Amino acid sequence: MKYFFIHTPKTSGTTFMEVLLADKNNQVGFFYQQPGDMDDFEKRIKDGPSYNLARTPNWQKFDFIGGHFTFGIHEVLKGEDFKYLGVVREPVAHYISSYRAFLRTSDAYKNYLLPSNKTIENYQSLKFLHNMQTFFLSGLSIEEISKDKIRAYETVIENSEKYFAGVYPTERFDAGLFYFNHKIGMKPLYYHRKNVAANRDQEISEAALEKIATINDVDVKVYEYFNKKFNEELKALPFINWKVKYFEIMNAIHSYRTPTS
Repeated sequence: MKYFFIHTPKTSGTTFMEVLLADKNNQVGFFYQQPGDMDDFEKRIKDGPSYNLARTPNWQKFDFIGGHFTFGIHEVLKGEDFKYLGVVREPVAHYISSYRAFLRTSDAYKNYLLPSNKTIENYQSLKFLHNMQTFFLSGLSIEEISKDKIRAYETVIENSEKYFAGVYPTERFDAGLFYFNHKIGMKPLYYHRKNVAANRDQEISEAALEKIATINDVDVKVYEYFNKKFNEELKALPFINWKVKYFEIMNAIHSYRTPTS
């Protein structure tokens, strides 16, 4: 069985990949988009699997392949006997995190995307960043999602039912590790959080927060679906609350004692 981990940016995917790598029995491949400064976002993401296939034709050696690719990589790789893994994040928090990551990029890139003020209100004009989680999990184009949001939501759900081993909310990261331990036998190993930026004391207006929820309306529905499903499935796991609590304590000790690389 091959597993394709869809790493939607700013959903703790880098940390998840670290946990996979920590198990030396796992063969893990990284399939990220082709480097480029200001290329079209959607094209780079969609072309990523073909770019990586050309560089790694023996991809079958990997048990797990993770990266910024959308649903549909199995069609490019002609994969058989596979499942997808996914992660979702509360959409307003996810969007704000993406905005703050944008502010940390190079001035050339920021000025290319937003020649005017780099406020979150202006950032909201970048329509290719709306419903980003739906874009990755559905495999649809940005235009298709914008034109038919009902279809976009239903496509995500259909994909998950047919092709996904599971999807967890990043806010329940540790519980998610035990969830995947139950689903696919993945070991819940200790980790350091990766690619996490410090919170900024930047006030965001109520109007901006409401607008964020509105422009990410499909993501809101997708998150609610997976969060509810995750919580329901977790109830069936014996002693799960105790296991997660113990893991959190021990992982905190591990993180304190073990320096980051």
